[in-house]
Amino acid sequence: MDAVTLTTQVMTILTPVLPYLTSAGTAIAGKIGEDTYQQAKKLYETIRTRFAKEPDDGKASKALQAFVDDPDLSGSIEIKLQRLIQSDPHFANTLHQIILTGPRQSLTADEDAEVRRIRMTNTAGSGDQDIKGGKRSKIEDVEMNIKHE
Repeated sequence: MDAVTLTTQVMTILTPVLPYLTSAGTAIAGKIGEDTYQQAKKLYETIRTRFAKEPDDGKASKALQAFVDDPDLSGSIEIKLQRLIQSDPHFANTLHQIILTGPRQSLTADEDAEVRRIRMTNTAGSGDQDIKGGKRSKIEDVEMNIKHE
């Protein structure tokens, strides 16, 4: 998975849950979904730990805390996160594995298979959807959505 896509997925999962990770905690988890809350919490802790290792006199950690306090400050976090994902394959893989623990919808069309009119909808607000086609397979009219309800 490329750095831009992974960064976008991480921010999409993390941003709506961020206000609850450091304040109200698990009391709010029921409202947003325990799985979504736990996934966002793992992402946040992984990012916080990695940012703390940066040799920048704590600037990355301070930027992350500022983002927690004000999610409108996401721009600098996205840039830093994307750079670290590009330069640290282990970190990137860890984030990817956490994302894969969310709801996953997958369709595989083997050789010569024809797949039409597929609708995948995930209302958990996070997760992963993919379609894979084998040799000479035909995949048409597919709609995939991940949204908050």
